[in-house]
Amino acid sequence: MSAVRSIVSAVTRTRLSTTRLYRTMSIHKGKPELSKLVKAEPVSDPSACRWIGLEKLTYTDPSGTTREWDCAVRKTRNAGGVDGIGMLTILKYKDGREDEVLLQKQFRPPVDGVCIEVPAGLIDEGESIETAALRELKEETGYTGTIKGKSPIIFNDPGFTNTNMSLLTVEVDMSLPENLNPQTDLEPNEFIECFTVSFANLSAELDALYAQGYRLDARLQNVAHGIEIARQYGL
Repeated sequence: MSAVRSIVSAVTRTRLSTTRLYRTMSIHKGKPELSKLVKAEPVSDPSACRWIGLEKLTYTDPSGTTREWDCAVRKTRNAGGVDGIGMLTILKYKDGREDEVLLQKQFRPPVDGVCIEVPAGLIDEGESIETAALRELKEETGYTGTIKGKSPIIFNDPGFTNTNMSLLTVEVDMSLPENLNPQTDLEPNEFIECFTVSFANLSAELDALYAQGYRLDARLQNVAHGIEIARQYGL
């Protein structure tokens, strides 16, 4: 009898987990997992690329030696000098439910797979970091949030590209009417699936997704790793 109970309990937990995972999913146009990379080929004319350019940098090192460096650059950077924003989005409930983190699945051709990410986007001309963050959150997830924190300008891969961003912490009050039935407003080329995971178990949730074959965005994984480090050292 105990074995039967264990099986029933496991099935129940799985069902509850599935319900929680997809309970806050935004309306989407197709599962990201259905995308696939068709072809990859060298670019003979970098000017043909819409979003990314390639520059040859010349600099001098501390000894005075002149050196060169290859750099990928964004063509979309506006006068504000900041490319984009990402939002660690925490769903807050007033009925006793635990906090959840709102994540996204999105197919990323450069890594030939579906990436687990936070909501993110580029800053439009004339926008502040805060305005861009709340706009992108609304467009990609349908939620209205409140900014609780903002990082300095950070560089995603400074040995390869000059692209930069600010990572914001955003809270979503799930008791507000505007957050009860979120509707997305995705671009034609955006196929994003939103889902939630336990904030307290973020690192373990990401480990499980990685084991399923998903790619992990470094910014999100670094947040999860930072939480675990803080626990380990009692910070």
